[in-house]
Amino acid sequence: MRLPLPSVSRSPLPVLVLTMFALVFGFVTCAASARADGFLIPTRPRQPVRGQWAVSYHRVEVVVRGPHAQVTVDQEFVNLGATRLETEYVFPLPKGAMVSSLTLFENGRALEGRILRAQEARRIFEEIVRRQKDPALLEYLGNDFFRVRVFPIPAGGRRRVVLKYDQLLQANGGTVEYLYPLNTEKFSARPLAEVVVSIDLETEAPLGPIYSPSHDVAVSRPSPNKARISYEATRTTPDRDFLVYWSTTHNPIGASLLTWWPSDEDRGYFLFLASPVVGGKRAAARPKQVTLVVDTSGSMAGDKIEQARAALRQVIGGLNPGDLFNVIAYHTAVLPLWEKVQPVTDARRREAFAFVAELRAEGGTNIKDALVTALAGSRSDGMASVILFLTDGRPTVGLTDTNRILKAVDAANSEGRTRIFVFGVGVDVNTVLLDRLALENHGAPSFVRPDEDVEPKVAALYEKLRYPVLADLSFQAQGMRISEVLPGTIPDLFRGGQVALAGRYARGGRVESVLSGVDGRVTREYHYVVNAGRRGEGLASDFPARVWALRRIGELIDAIRLSKRADKELVDEIVRLSTRFGILTEYTAFLADDRVDHTRIAENVRRTSRLLDALAGKEVGAAGFAQSANQVFRRGASRAPAPAEQELFLADEGGRDVRVQRVTGQRQQGNRTFYRRSVGWVDANVADMHDVHETVQRWSPRFYALIRTTTTEENARLAQAGTLVLEIQGRVLRIVD
Repeated sequence: MRLPLPSVSRSPLPVLVLTMFALVFGFVTCAASARADGFLIPTRPRQPVRGQWAVSYHRVEVVVRGPHAQVTVDQEFVNLGATRLETEYVFPLPKGAMVSSLTLFENGRALEGRILRAQEARRIFEEIVRRQKDPALLEYLGNDFFRVRVFPIPAGGRRRVVLKYDQLLQANGGTVEYLYPLNTEKFSARPLAEVVVSIDLETEAPLGPIYSPSHDVAVSRPSPNKARISYEATRTTPDRDFLVYWSTTHNPIGASLLTWWPSDEDRGYFLFLASPVVGGKRAAARPKQVTLVVDTSGSMAGDKIEQARAALRQVIGGLNPGDLFNVIAYHTAVLPLWEKVQPVTDARRREAFAFVAELRAEGGTNIKDALVTALAGSRSDGMASVILFLTDGRPTVGLTDTNRILKAVDAANSEGRTRIFVFGVGVDVNTVLLDRLALENHGAPSFVRPDEDVEPKVAALYEKLRYPVLADLSFQAQGMRISEVLPGTIPDLFRGGQVALAGRYARGGRVESVLSGVDGRVTREYHYVVNAGRRGEGLASDFPARVWALRRIGELIDAIRLSKRADKELVDEIVRLSTRFGILTEYTAFLADDRVDHTRIAENVRRTSRLLDALAGKEVGAAGFAQSANQVFRRGASRAPAPAEQELFLADEGGRDVRVQRVTGQRQQGNRTFYRRSVGWVDANVADMHDVHETVQRWSPRFYALIRTTTTEENARLAQAGTLVLEIQGRVLRIVD
């Protein structure tokens, strides 16, 4: 279940400018800023950029071989107007890119053009901005670009354009950044029927982490040095650029360090990624212990017990030779299949399948005895040990007090060797108990809505856990002076998995990071030489800060839920982070209301505190379920959702189920959050939206003087329609039409 958080020159003939493409591969410490893609700019007097044309599809194929990339962009444009369009094709170029061909598929002829360097390109593009008066065009100032005259598009006609170019890639510490700008498709008058970005990647050294902070990409790794990275969407209007990082390594576990340090802060933000290199027979053959503990109380009758049986059969069938396993059913009594875990054999599997087939739903819910029995039946021989624990209720038999149950489990798992992964089914579960059972035993909780099928969730988790690689992980970054690293307890690393750590740091430069952990009975240590950006350096995008803020908010909410008291210092921090980064929670979703002044921090803290106090004690019911489901995403998120993705689980009016709410009214532009208010779109960094140093009329001489001095980030912030209140060069400006 994906759970993002909530939340917005005149010419004798018509000339059409098609700005097509920018692709950036660069040093991680100085990510490039080119931002462009295919869009049309009619040049008839008073003819707007938008509404006259649309993109039918957009396909990008990138072939990477070592340091060399070949890029093919295939787009089809349709003229929605009643007259033909004379066109010009323009796209900004990343540094060092060499165009090899540009073909218009009316007659298949290749077109010749010329490259305009930044100074001339800016002058020409500024004239386009003057003529079109569309703020969104401001985002594309300041790049080299390639310009070519193409053929007319008749009314209702279509033109397919295929662009090919080559680029030499650069890496920093083994990490490469790849940016493909998709957000210009906002100019299309209709959603695109298809968007596909595909990267065929082959490197000289084995691949480490592959990570996208912008999109849910699919990654396949057929061999240590090869990967296929892909993103596909239909009926969509892309609103953000496509960004991917990968690294190479000679270690069995690869790593990347991604940093962002704004010049006005005394510390930076980092995201450390680690993943095993594909391949290696040792990882595939490593045995483990798996104990399946399933609730068969009376409330599991019907579809739930059938789903549980299907999930158990799938996990049992997927066990590896050499594994040990057991199945324990529990209701009022605890019914283990065997006294202790047993080796996987065909005969043992048949016994287990027969046991599962006979499960019946009856009686109460004896959680404490079920878990203690499971822990007592594992073996202490250095093997990785996992419990998959499923319940649809709260404890009603034996010990029912949350703290006493946790103490009993802690005593039975005193060495912390066994990981407990919990599945809470439905809204009648004690969510605080299940959260703590998992998190205090190096596992993770999952929550299944009443109308959801539990089987695919159990199977998906087990598939991830099948091949353990490293447990009891610790991380050091010598010389970086790291702090506030989240999660506080690093999850185990499994084959095909990835660990993502977010935190703050106070010293940049070349540093050595160390990842250590236990492989069976052996402690292993992996060293990486990486670069951390100094103040004002690092990535162009602030996503490491947003990932950290998302996890930090989750940590603060956990602290309030466990203490059942909304401590003011914790609430202050939740409101500050939510306001700055636009990461809205069930307690701060009101910030997206245009009647709320997000700059009145004290008032917003009081409101958030009241909401937290009201919900902090909710352990059972839809409200508690919704809180825990939201927290699952916050704790484990490796990317912060874009505003359009922000959704939130909330209890429905009857309290019997949860609903998903999307919150609008905010957006992200140029590493800043903006809120829609009565005065316009307001920069979250502005302390008082009514205290403005200067009002600037858009498209006035003063406005053009301003944009000749702005940075790429500031251009992105100015590339918004309507009234803006924002900080530019240390001053608060109001931009009006």
